[in-house]
Amino acid sequence: MFFINTFIILLLCTLVSCSTSAAEESGFSWPISCIPGIDCTGTHFRISYPDVGGTGLSFACSKPGYVGHQGTDIVVSSVEQGVHALAAADGVVRWTADGRFDRCPSDTEHDCDEQEKSKLPAGHGKGATLGFNAGNFVVVEHLLDNTRYLTLYAHLRNGSLTVTPGQKIVRGQYLGDVASSGNSQLPHLHFGIYKAEGAMYRPIDPWKGACNTSSGGLWASTVPYRSGDLLPAHDLTNDSEVYLQTIQRSLPKKRFY
Repeated sequence: MFFINTFIILLLCTLVSCSTSAAEESGFSWPISCIPGIDCTGTHFRISYPDVGGTGLSFACSKPGYVGHQGTDIVVSSVEQGVHALAAADGVVRWTADGRFDRCPSDTEHDCDEQEKSKLPAGHGKGATLGFNAGNFVVVEHLLDNTRYLTLYAHLRNGSLTVTPGQKIVRGQYLGDVASSGNSQLPHLHFGIYKAEGAMYRPIDPWKGACNTSSGGLWASTVPYRSGDLLPAHDLTNDSEVYLQTIQRSLPKKRFY
């Protein structure tokens, strides 16, 4: 969880009218330009699910990425694969960070330190952090179904960001390339969703399933996905069954990756 004080909430409402109508398409679109299990498969695991409640269970009552994981990790084969991070909905870019290594050369580098918390400055000494080292990232603000959200696209490639704070963007817009910047062990997109609650934003799980207590599912449509012997997602109707899987991966050396 990360906190954003009332000053920032008021600032956001000043920059973008809080009465703006919601996008025509409700929910969030797949935020990466490849399909897990088909053309963005990694060597350790294919996808790592959130556990925003800290229960040790993913939305489908199976294993999450790790206890307390606050986003969805989508692994790609390499930094050089050139996979794009895509805006999950219409919105306005609020924060960006660039200039970090595509891959951390050693644990001694400040850019790679797991204790480093990526900052979201708001001026006048007020701001927040993401709670982990996200490397190069983009944070976008959205209004969907009269509810405000932030989406995070973390561990992006140095110099690949195509957007700047204050810029209006549309669903599916190219934001930057997936890499392994920040505290990361392998190339992947960390996609996080945060829902406005009073004077703060709280992480929320977009996956629909029996063990997701934070939402009833937030994807705009069935996520493109194939894993092992599972049928393509569009052939099945129950999200909990579609995405239930055993994640084959090496244990991370550090908590955040």
